[in-house]
Amino acid sequence: MQIETIMTDSWNIFKNNIVAFIIGTLIVVIGSIFIITIAPLVYGLTYMAVRGMKGETVEINDVFEGFNNFVRSWVFVIAAVILITIGYIFLIIPGIILTILMIYALPLLVLRDYGGIDAIKESINIGKENFTDTLILFVIIVVLNAIGGSIPFAFVLILPYTTICYTLATSNLIKEAPIATTIAGEIE
Repeated sequence: MQIETIMTDSWNIFKNNIVAFIIGTLIVVIGSIFIITIAPLVYGLTYMAVRGMKGETVEINDVFEGFNNFVRSWVFVIAAVILITIGYIFLIIPGIILTILMIYALPLLVLRDYGGIDAIKESINIGKENFTDTLILFVIIVVLNAIGGSIPFAFVLILPYTTICYTLATSNLIKEAPIATTIAGEIE
């Protein structure tokens, strides 16, 4: 996995669909006030990333795609939270490792149409097989989110961008969806 290419391609995907991603992110954040909508809206943001990655036009209403996968998105969230919580209970380190290994789970849920448990299992396997790259990508995303969290309203740029990064990295690792390449700032 070439992390620099993933970061560059993710930026190009984001800027080519910037309005849809920003408004979609605002919908996710505002809609998450109602706890019941968190899982499907986050699923929808990942769905937007998949569409952008495939070169399709991303539309604002794509963020609502998660409601067509309501149960699956919630099974995933509940299973992930339980696993990570158990990991953190056991001296924090297992929780950190699980958090890192599960970065591909949500994109797998969308890309491969997996159930929540299957997405988590495969994400852990992919993360183990590519641990160094997974760790580097995770650290970069954490740093970007920390910077974005410290600047008012930067989340509308950072959240969709990092979602695209994770989705594009997952796609590259499973070699399933079309892989975007950067040529003169354009996605082909």
